[in-house]
Amino acid sequence: MKKRLLITLAVLIILLPVCIYFLVGWNVRSNARVTLSRAQRFLAEGKPDATLNELTWLRWFEPGQRRAQLLAGESYFVKRDYPAAIEALSQFDETFPDYRRSSFALARSYENIAKLADAERVLKAHLAAFPDSQEAVTQLQWIYFNQFRLRELEDLLERSLDTCPNQFLLLYHLLNTEHKNPIAQESIKLLNRINDKEPGQPSIMRALGYCHWKLGEIDQATAYLEAARQAEPKNMETLLVAFEFYLELGDLEAVQQLLTESESRSEDFQKQLQQDDRWLWLLSRLEQQQGNTSAALESIQKASRLRPGEIKYLQEEAMLLQALGKKTEATEKFQRAKQLAASDRELYKFVSSGALESPDIELAQEISKHLEILGKQKQAAAWRNLVQQFQSRQPMPAR
Repeated sequence: MKKRLLITLAVLIILLPVCIYFLVGWNVRSNARVTLSRAQRFLAEGKPDATLNELTWLRWFEPGQRRAQLLAGESYFVKRDYPAAIEALSQFDETFPDYRRSSFALARSYENIAKLADAERVLKAHLAAFPDSQEAVTQLQWIYFNQFRLRELEDLLERSLDTCPNQFLLLYHLLNTEHKNPIAQESIKLLNRINDKEPGQPSIMRALGYCHWKLGEIDQATAYLEAARQAEPKNMETLLVAFEFYLELGDLEAVQQLLTESESRSEDFQKQLQQDDRWLWLLSRLEQQQGNTSAALESIQKASRLRPGEIKYLQEEAMLLQALGKKTEATEKFQRAKQLAASDRELYKFVSSGALESPDIELAQEISKHLEILGKQKQAAAWRNLVQQFQSRQPMPAR
């Protein structure tokens, strides 16, 4: 009898925690909606700790509860516990109903711990799913700007004209970026802080190399650019910066090494280079240094066809034509370059005067006209669209 009682007690001791676990788990799951509602309210009130406390049992009993994980990730973000936020928010993909919300918070979390390569990757995925996400465009815009990736920035903003609701914001930044480039002396401070927090990111090393180059610190520039090349040997942006750097230094041995490496890359990579006006412009400069004027002219003419409104291409083309004795053609190119430069100066005046802060119909029409002269048809059309908004008495989108 005593033995039977002991066995019964032992069974009860074993089963009781299991029963309690299932009972509490059932209670937590059945009240999940109420828990999530309270957690959402706490988060909206700016109480991340209360949110996490509310979600503790639900997340423990139901780790696959995606809404709970989202709220937890956002709470960690508010608390500035970015690694915990990343752990929670990186669980979601585009099938998640709140992916727009989770992926943007994930990108911002990566940014805040200086993992800009990861932030860029997530923002690109976010924009692929939600091309109208103006806030994602803005975040990616500043990543590009601070890394001197101005061509990628321009392409991003121009693409977004088709999808984002606030066209004026994009047009404003397009003009400002064109005429107010980042300054190496200022940018290097931010880049150094990023590199100290998260060393070895190729795009950051490339940007640091560029800054040191422009500041005349050649040894540091060389070290950073070579490190960026080793980290991402197939990165075209790094190749372009390194090529121009060594070309300006007159280090033709290093330039030839870069040419040899580029020729050994895939056929697709070489095609991309031949379709990039910046590469063709650099080739033209190299060929000119080597005394091959005809080849230099051919390269710069290809670059001009790809980017007809680039003033420096037209000027170089005109000088090469003149050197080859083609005076009539050279005169035409010089005149065209002069016309483009005049429009470019007018746009610079609008930017530097602060007139863009409160544009009117007349200013928008002027900007559109000069952009059209410069061959920037998409931007010109968007400014004309703003003119129509003015004329129909619709308010200018807020900046």
